[in-house]
Amino acid sequence: MGRISQWIWCANASGNDIYCDFYDSVSYKGGEVRLRISADSNYAVYINGTLADSGQYADFPHYKIYDELNLTSFFKVGENSIAVTVWHYGVSNMGYYPGKAGLRYEVYVDGELVTCSTENTLSRISRAYENGLCKRITGQLGFSFHYDITAEDGWMTGDLAGFASSVKVDRELNMSPRPIEKLTIGAPAECRVLKAEGGTHFLFDLGREEVGYLTMKLRSDKRQRLLFAYGEHIADGGVRRTVGGRDFSVEVTVGEGENAYTNPFRRLGLRYIELFCESPVEVEQVTVLPTLYPLSRQGRLPADPLDRRIYEVGVRTLELCMHEHYEDCPWREQALYCMDSRNQMLCGYYAFGEYRFPRACLKLMSEDRRSDGLLSICFPTDSTLAIPSFSLHYFTQVLEYTSYSKDVSLIREIYPKLVSVLRAFTDRIDGSGCVLSFVGKQYWNFYEWSDGLSGNLGRSDEGAYEAALNCLLVIALRNMAVIARTLGEKDEYTAFLEPLIKGIRSKFFSEEKGLFYNREGDGRMSELVNALAVLAGVCTHGEASRIAATLADSDSGLTPATLSMLCFKYDALLKVGGETYREYIIGDIRTKYKRMLDAGATSFWETEAGESDFGNAGSLCHGWSAMPVYYYGILGEG
Repeated sequence: MGRISQWIWCANASGNDIYCDFYDSVSYKGGEVRLRISADSNYAVYINGTLADSGQYADFPHYKIYDELNLTSFFKVGENSIAVTVWHYGVSNMGYYPGKAGLRYEVYVDGELVTCSTENTLSRISRAYENGLCKRITGQLGFSFHYDITAEDGWMTGDLAGFASSVKVDRELNMSPRPIEKLTIGAPAECRVLKAEGGTHFLFDLGREEVGYLTMKLRSDKRQRLLFAYGEHIADGGVRRTVGGRDFSVEVTVGEGENAYTNPFRRLGLRYIELFCESPVEVEQVTVLPTLYPLSRQGRLPADPLDRRIYEVGVRTLELCMHEHYEDCPWREQALYCMDSRNQMLCGYYAFGEYRFPRACLKLMSEDRRSDGLLSICFPTDSTLAIPSFSLHYFTQVLEYTSYSKDVSLIREIYPKLVSVLRAFTDRIDGSGCVLSFVGKQYWNFYEWSDGLSGNLGRSDEGAYEAALNCLLVIALRNMAVIARTLGEKDEYTAFLEPLIKGIRSKFFSEEKGLFYNREGDGRMSELVNALAVLAGVCTHGEASRIAATLADSDSGLTPATLSMLCFKYDALLKVGGETYREYIIGDIRTKYKRMLDAGATSFWETEAGESDFGNAGSLCHGWSAMPVYYYGILGEG
């Protein structure tokens, strides 16, 4: 962005969960109108009272992103009002790194700057949004909202009651253009009424999983506060609004007569909406405006009808979990994780043939900064929590991106970060050749949601030797060696492999059973750990063949891999047996995913247990579960 504009904020506005309104105008005679804009934390732009665009890219204060919007179609000859509402979160969540509240913008007509944000820009604290509400939906997702339609006035078109000059925000940031496309905002999703009780209680079904902005039109005989609960299922006869301290609801106050409102800030992941009213209302519309990243499907549909259904729902799941970045689930978290996004990227290469989005996410991850060298649990966040194993998955997804896209510019750009992250592990290799698990409440030694592999979130373990972490380190070292050689850098990583592999075999391999234990001194064995051992190459060909046969045996006694980790099991089988296990993999996909389809799934679940998992907080749309898209791509039709 140009240097003439300033970061500004509304005078006397402070605190968290704050909305501020900013007003400007342009006399327009014709030409292309472009707006460059950036905000902390989110923005919505209205031209002459009409919503033109919204949605700040998720970023860091040291890696600040601006949008350049073509707003020509919204302008008319003569005077035009430019209204911007900025929502400042202030409090960290799994997709927001706290920065100073602020707005910066510049308006260009045919390349000439015509107005921009300065201390002369008029602003006020929003009268319609409840400020300082700080009502959390979930800890990962952040705040809900309350909007009061009766407090609306004509500020968006120049009736500027309560406005005054803005104040300059003291911040100098390196600004970068948005690295991906803006979301498309679709027409209202079709919705049917399942329940309408006395005009005060309604239940709406959108027919399938959707992600979008709440929109409503209704008539009320009085001023009243409405509550909209939302969710992915109605297992309890209605929307499960409160789950373990979470509150999946938003609120709107309406006035007497006709009311219409669309929230342009908070994306909701849902299938059902339940409306609770104080007095009867007449509903014309309650639904969402779908927000989707612009993509073109390119994969070939499988011939088998069941395979085709699985593939199509898998692609739909991917689409629902892509917005400013990859999201684990749109309902509960909307968070970017290394491991989750690795699955999503890999599937996307086959479903969409698109590389700009994964590159941007990998770059965003590289901007994370921690004193211990690891990558944080999510991006962007200032959370102190890290999942060490996920930092190792980062090397896999970076190398896969490079292999599929043929773009080496990313690894060249982020190479110093890769070096520092891997050093956080190699510096911990001890005399045994292995690394101990990380100790401290800031470390979650998680591998997957299964017995013995899910770690102790929020509790500090004593250090232990865990097979999954050490096998993943072998894989990361092999990947890093390839990356270094690709860039012409010295391979300092292969030398770690021999002693590390020797240590893994010594600590975890049972000669008697021909299998690997999960951890030293623990008698449990799992499909995931043994699959990782095969993929890491820590066993002989004969041992790998026997492990593969065990993985394909439903009575093996191994802890089964969950949906997120089936890819490692399948990849281990393919590494050992190639075509030998093709039919097994296709058959296993059909068995597991048909159960979800038969239960009415329109997107794939976090785990096979569905909504009942995690204390009734299981997600029914989870990006990591779309992996069949990849296997149909590499294995062909069933």
